[in-house]
Amino acid sequence: MNRKKIQREKTKQKIQSKTAVAKKLRSVLYSRMIMVALLLIVQILSYVFFFLSLHRYLVYYFGVSVAVSVFFLIYIVNTPNKQEFKLAWLFPILIFPIFGISFYFTYKYNQGGISLKKKIQKIKTWSKKFVPSKEKAKRVFSKFPQTKDISNFLYTTGGYPTFTDNETKYFSCGEEYFSDLFSELKKAKKFIFIEFFIIEPSKILDKLLSILSEKADSGVEVRILFDSIGSVSLSSSLLKNYFTTFGIKSKVWLKFVPIFNTCLNNRDHRKIVSIDNKVAFTGGVNITDEYANIYSKRFDYWKDAGIKIKGPAVHSFTLMFLQQWNVQNKKNQAWENFENFICQNPPLENSKQISQSDEFQIDNFQPSDFSSEKKSTQTNIAIPYGDDAFNEIDIAENVYKYILSKAQKKVSIMTPYLIVDSSMIDELIFSVQKGVQVEIIVPKHYDHFISFCVGRNFIKTLIENGVKVFAYEKGFIHSKVFVADNLFGTVGSVNLDYRSFYHHFECGIFLYGSNSIVDATEDFEKTKLDCSEITVDNYKQIPFYIRAIGWVFRLFAPLL
Repeated sequence: MNRKKIQREKTKQKIQSKTAVAKKLRSVLYSRMIMVALLLIVQILSYVFFFLSLHRYLVYYFGVSVAVSVFFLIYIVNTPNKQEFKLAWLFPILIFPIFGISFYFTYKYNQGGISLKKKIQKIKTWSKKFVPSKEKAKRVFSKFPQTKDISNFLYTTGGYPTFTDNETKYFSCGEEYFSDLFSELKKAKKFIFIEFFIIEPSKILDKLLSILSEKADSGVEVRILFDSIGSVSLSSSLLKNYFTTFGIKSKVWLKFVPIFNTCLNNRDHRKIVSIDNKVAFTGGVNITDEYANIYSKRFDYWKDAGIKIKGPAVHSFTLMFLQQWNVQNKKNQAWENFENFICQNPPLENSKQISQSDEFQIDNFQPSDFSSEKKSTQTNIAIPYGDDAFNEIDIAENVYKYILSKAQKKVSIMTPYLIVDSSMIDELIFSVQKGVQVEIIVPKHYDHFISFCVGRNFIKTLIENGVKVFAYEKGFIHSKVFVADNLFGTVGSVNLDYRSFYHHFECGIFLYGSNSIVDATEDFEKTKLDCSEITVDNYKQIPFYIRAIGWVFRLFAPLL
């Protein structure tokens, strides 16, 4: 065994030894709950201190606390925040006013994320030249009036243009996803960009690195961006060093530091693979054996969904990756030249006028490219999009609401978590009241206990108002699929919860007129065969302690 392989094995063993501990810590670190608990403990200790040492001043302390609480409640009621966020703050502010108010402003202004927000805004402004012009975008809008509204929304709010003449392939499980991904990676000629929330030592990672190492040795630019808490939070530096031994460049999104950090929740939850700006993958799949159903301690089967895109729309995924990659540059480090990988003001449609001499411009994609792939389909409309914690626009949530508002017959949803605000609840119920059949598949078993309990409480509200909810019994469902009328919908990384809508960096692709939407709908119907419907009577049979935990923590759901 040569020196490089020995170094790889030693680094891999170190990473594996820390992974188990990192997974146990993830559920604690990956939550604001711990911060809330610490602040409440400090407040309680302050009460004890006043009672034992300064009890004669206690009445003044409480008087000032009540006055401050009243004035602050008047302030918070008049802020533009969502009602759930306001309600969630009432308890800590009324019971523990000093630290409740301090905690509110700490997270409202997210001091730890100010520099991150500035960098994101700067790089998005700088990279606008790689977004198609407004005139070009409008020309595409006019060709497809049925999606002009969502096209205009995604372009004006996020700079995400509408593309046509793409080909897509839907994957109903991780096994299908990885098989096709590895096949496409082997064809790479220029670059491979990979961005995932979870990357952990596993057989699937070994297979991936084997391919990437060969491509890197042949001159292909290979980059991996991974989240520090989603992946091995205690070993992110080791993982970077491990990738280096394969000739792979890598960066860590917001490296975990065990100190109070208000941007701890702003994780990179995206799943993006872009190959030569010709092929892209997204969905809910992460890089570990569980997602490929190779091995899992927790569930008999892990069901996830993904999608592959070929055509001009890949440009947006490549741009999203480059933006995110360069945000992680060190202080005063210049952004790289994006033109090495994508072109300025790119085409929105496949056109014979596209230059073939520019090796990084988008090629013409012929149906023969997919001739051997049964499920590959021509797509009329494709809009890749992203969302983040700092854009002040709920892009991902609004895409879901748009699908609900436009549906005429049926909406089919698969999600691992269901913790949403009242506006989303209202949209789901309103769709049913309009005569649209709304069906949702959620897990029967939990991977995060508190989220599971809170989610069941939301389900009760929905099923009482005509939304049909089914519990997946075969294992755990992690798919993020939201489709309507066999005609339009989205697949991506976005869960139906507060984290995905308001705290995370997310991505997805909106499709209209694609047979991949038909495939996703068929997948939903097949998945229902492994489900049992959750009725009002079924809900009453849920153990009382689970329902009670759901009742209590539903109040704090926006803060967690």
